[in-house]
Amino acid sequence: MIKSFKELFANLKTQGREKIIVAGGEDIEALKAIKESYNYGFGEGILVGDKEEIEKSISLLGDSNFVKEIIKVKDDLEKARLAVEKVKEGGTLLKGKIKTATLLKAVLNKEWGLRTNKIVSDVFVFEDRREEDPKLVLMSDGGVNIKPDVNTLLEIIRNAVEVAHKLGIETPKVALLAAVETINPDMEETIKAGMISKMNQRGQITGCIIDGPLALDNAISEFAAQKKGITSPVAGKADILIVPDIATGNIFGKALTYYANYPVGHVLVGTKAPVIIPSRADKNDVKFNCIALSILCSNKIRQKIDL
Repeated sequence: MIKSFKELFANLKTQGREKIIVAGGEDIEALKAIKESYNYGFGEGILVGDKEEIEKSISLLGDSNFVKEIIKVKDDLEKARLAVEKVKEGGTLLKGKIKTATLLKAVLNKEWGLRTNKIVSDVFVFEDRREEDPKLVLMSDGGVNIKPDVNTLLEIIRNAVEVAHKLGIETPKVALLAAVETINPDMEETIKAGMISKMNQRGQITGCIIDGPLALDNAISEFAAQKKGITSPVAGKADILIVPDIATGNIFGKALTYYANYPVGHVLVGTKAPVIIPSRADKNDVKFNCIALSILCSNKIRQKIDL
């Protein structure tokens, strides 16, 4: 089981270089991240964008060894289309100097995009450093689905479990988060959590262990769970945290990044190829972690998850 981003980097180093296609290759932070992945031995860049601007950005980094190819195009719509077409040949897609909406429109294009019959969700991974022996914990979905219904939550769980399996977590423990650990008819997220937990208990959802509703403290602290008298194989040991809506996930993810200073990364799952849509505020170290996660997810050997 991979327990840290450093372990992930070491694991990827043994598997050869993966192509990282950047829509808007002029972005200096994206280039720094690709250069680092190249130096580690698992990435190389294919840059789609304004060639002159790309070359200016590359010159600031001192060398161009990490760049395999530059595809010359200035129009943003064409950048997105060509990047999507290129990633179909293999690799992972990274947003550079281009609007998120423009790239996502290309990714989700019904005719030539990267759509599948799956729900697309953002899987956020962070290094939990509260104990001496840190571990990677997953959280979803704080980036795509605004207020998911039960069926969408099932797909969000499926995507997160798939990433957990890639990280070597054989039977991930999934906590469905809410403000309380009891079902309250006035709190819709607790009802959804109760339904999904029962589905898991009855064998309707396999490949993971699910419990909820659980408040955050009960999900990640065995002490808190014991104090509240919660007996559960998930409580205090969660590998995956499923949030009830996008606002909760977004705030939680940014709190981990800016207050806790935990190493983090995230990747879109549910498309034909992994897609990285970093925030404009993400520094190159976060983008580097995102690249590593997306390369892990681009592995064609996928384990079946029955949901």
